[in-house]
Amino acid sequence: MRNKLKPLIQRFPQQRMLLNQHIIACVMVIMALTISACGNKVARVPIPIKVQSEIDIGTYSNFAVLPFVIEKSSTKLDEIPVEIGPEIAQILRSNLTRQKHFKIVNKQETERLMTGEQVEEELLEDTKRLSELGQYFEVKGIIVGSYRFYTDTRPRRYYGERYSHNQQRYVMDYQDYMQKTYLLSLRVMIIDVDTGNIIWDEDYIQQTAEAHSLGSFVFAQIAPRETTLRELSRRAVSDFTREISPHYEEEDRFLMR
Repeated sequence: MRNKLKPLIQRFPQQRMLLNQHIIACVMVIMALTISACGNKVARVPIPIKVQSEIDIGTYSNFAVLPFVIEKSSTKLDEIPVEIGPEIAQILRSNLTRQKHFKIVNKQETERLMTGEQVEEELLEDTKRLSELGQYFEVKGIIVGSYRFYTDTRPRRYYGERYSHNQQRYVMDYQDYMQKTYLLSLRVMIIDVDTGNIIWDEDYIQQTAEAHSLGSFVFAQIAPRETTLRELSRRAVSDFTREISPHYEEEDRFLMR
């Protein structure tokens, strides 16, 4: 019988594929029945997994954080409060200070040593000068960066159902609105003070969106953006802190019991 089926299967590859699928399905059913008969159950258990820092924290454990600067390609300077750069730096200092692995130069000492020094976008490319500044702070690494804040506004249409009293049933309807999206691109760099090399250079992008009617959209155009910008900055800084700090993450494991 087997010899009779072999030429037929070789002649019709589609039938051969279906036969293989049936065989696999039968094996899966048998395995499921076997597990059920034994009374075993599969449980999903979250297991804490330690994730190491993405930098050498044995070498880079003490940092100075300079005020962040706005990129020239960003929105107009008068649309963003000038103090937000130092605020981003302070948020970063606070986050790193809470990590037991790092020692951070505080805000007051940073301002004292930076008296008369201008932190501008061109300074980010002058690693030799940044290395010299890091030596004043007596640290192994110096953290600098820039930010770009912009908005994107587009018309949107929301489809839904409403009850029609005339037709005595639900009908499809839509509503037009304006979606305004705020975006922050935060660039964070770590400079090795001894060598002047860049050991970290990453961009962290965060965004949030608002839906507006025509009236609320006009108000949103003139409303202050400080709160939104600060919230996006906190999110971006948290992402950076998490990457360079040892921490635990949960991973699912499937156990039979």
